[in-house]
Amino acid sequence: MRSATGYLYPWDVLGDPDAAACIRATGVSRVALAAAYHSVRAATPRHPERRVVDARSAALYVPAGNAWNGQSLTPADAAEWTGTDDSFSAAAAVIRSTGLPVDAWTVLTHSSALGTGLPEFSVRNAFGETYRHALCPSHPEVRRYAATLVAQVLQRGRPDGLVLEAAGPLGFGHQNQHEKTDGAEYSPWVQALLSLCFCAACCSAYDARGMASGPLRNRVRQEILRADDPHTTPETASGAQEFLPLLDTRWSATAALLDACLAVVADSGTTPRISIHASPDPWSTGPFAPVEALRRSQLWPRMGEVTAVVPCWGDTAQGAATVSAMRAAAPEARVGSYVLLLPPKAADAGSMAREWAALLEAGSSELHLYHLGLASTRRLDAAAGALAACRG
Repeated sequence: MRSATGYLYPWDVLGDPDAAACIRATGVSRVALAAAYHSVRAATPRHPERRVVDARSAALYVPAGNAWNGQSLTPADAAEWTGTDDSFSAAAAVIRSTGLPVDAWTVLTHSSALGTGLPEFSVRNAFGETYRHALCPSHPEVRRYAATLVAQVLQRGRPDGLVLEAAGPLGFGHQNQHEKTDGAEYSPWVQALLSLCFCAACCSAYDARGMASGPLRNRVRQEILRADDPHTTPETASGAQEFLPLLDTRWSATAALLDACLAVVADSGTTPRISIHASPDPWSTGPFAPVEALRRSQLWPRMGEVTAVVPCWGDTAQGAATVSAMRAAAPEARVGSYVLLLPPKAADAGSMAREWAALLEAGSSELHLYHLGLASTRRLDAAAGALAACRG
C-alpha cells in the first residue's frame, strides 16, 4: 500500500484542540480536506462545542475574491457555518502541523443551490424533469465555474494535491434525507436512461453530431416506459448499444470540463498531486467520472501521475472487481479504493482489514477513507487497527 488518505471537513478540525492528534493516530499518510463541497448535514461526534453542522449550500471554503465577477454561476460563502471565509486554509495549517500533506477535496458539478436558482444549467431528463442537484458540463458556464473553483482553491488554499469529485454530470441518483425513489424499483437500466441529459446544451450537441435530439428524447422515453424488470442493468439490457452515441457526447462534455480545470492547474505555476474520483463503468454519473471521459481528456497522457479513486462502498467482491476493471482500463494510473468507515460497514478492525487487503490484492495501491470526521471514535479506532494490519 502506497498511501492512505483520510477525508475531512474543515469544521472537523477547527475549534477542536484534539483534532490534530486524533487524525495522526489513525495512521493516514495524507488528508483530503473539503475545499469546495455540496450541501451537507454532518455529524461531529468528537467536537467539544457541537454535534452537527448544517452546511446549507454548496460552498467554497477559501475566499472567493473577485474571480467570479461576470459569471452566472458563483458558489456560496461558508462563513455562516464555519465562522470564516478561509476555513480550508485554517484547518490545513492544523493538519500540516502533524506533518501530513493536505489535498483539496474539490466537488465540481454538485450544487442544488445553483441548480435551483439557475435550472437552465442543470441536467434535464427525457421527460423534461430537471435535476437541480446536477450541473451539466455541456454548458460553457458550468465548465468555467468548475475551472474557477479549481483556480481559487489553488491560489488561496495552496494545497499539496487536488482530489476532484463530480468532474462530470450527476444523474438520477441523489442521496439526501428526503429521497423517496427506492420503492419505485427503477432498475439500474432505467436509472441510467433517466440520467441521459436533454438540456438545451446537450440537445445542441446531439444535433451538431447529426443526431436529432427530439426523436432521441422520444426513444429514451419509450425505452423507460417499457422497461419492467427491476434487475436489468446497462450490461444486460437488450439494445443498450443504441444509446452509446449519447454517452459519447456526455464523455466529451466531461472531458472538456476536466480540460478546463487542468488548464488552470497549468497556469497556476504549481504541480499538485492529482486524484480524480473515477469509474470503469461507461454509464457512470455522479461523483465518479467514467474512464471513457478521462480517455478523451488531456489528463489521459498523464495517467501515470494520477490516482483514479474508484467506489468501493459495496461488498468486498464488488469492490475488488471495480479495482480490477479500472486497472485494466487505465493500466498506467494509480488506483485508489474509496472505502467506507460508516454504517452499514462493521466497526471492526478485522473486518475492515480483510476487505482492504482484498482491494489491495486486486490492484489498488491507495486507500481513501470516508470519513474521519463523520465516523464514531470506535470506528476510527477500528480503521487505525485495519491500516496497521494492512501495512503489516
